[in-house]
Amino acid sequence: MNINIGCAYTVGKSWKNYDCTLTAKIEKIPIIGQFININERRFPKKVIYGDIVKGPLTDSEQAENIYCSHILEHLSLESMRKALVNIHVMLKKNGTFRLIVPSLENHVKKYQNDHDAHKFIKSICMGKENEDRTIISKLRNIFGNTSHLWMYDNKSMLMELKKANFINIRKCQFGDSNISVFSEVEDESRFYHHGGDPEVAFQCSK
Repeated sequence: MNINIGCAYTVGKSWKNYDCTLTAKIEKIPIIGQFININERRFPKKVIYGDIVKGPLTDSEQAENIYCSHILEHLSLESMRKALVNIHVMLKKNGTFRLIVPSLENHVKKYQNDHDAHKFIKSICMGKENEDRTIISKLRNIFGNTSHLWMYDNKSMLMELKKANFINIRKCQFGDSNISVFSEVEDESRFYHHGGDPEVAFQCSK
């Protein structure tokens, strides 16, 4: 079994693709869900609603491979730690877990170069530029979960993975897993900040 956590619109045919955005759940309501359009496009039919913070998405040690791209930064630090524990529970012994989160270091370097505070806050997605004045914008804010609640660098994420008892931890790059099914869900652009500096990306096992 392969588990894709926080898949959004990227679904793999060999994967169980989960997303905890409420929109994905609402769209699956019989009849009513067909007429509700909160986002510009609808979630693929293969998306399964599931919240990794609330508990494992499958039974213990059932997942050969788990992938989680640009999701953990949308959780509080406490919730992220719960997510890692639940991922560890799902993963088979010697299974593979690959994750990517935005690199705080990349954004800090850019700020140190241009000293533009507004751009920095926008880039880390932790500020709020405008109030939600329309019903649609309010709904998107409630159901979308696009803000970042915590940021990481390589050192801090390595520490969190160790705390969650993962082993064989290494920094990874696009396509270097040597496991073919990851090609179904990995997007090279997610591994790099605007095509340049690498994001925080790790591969580990149980």
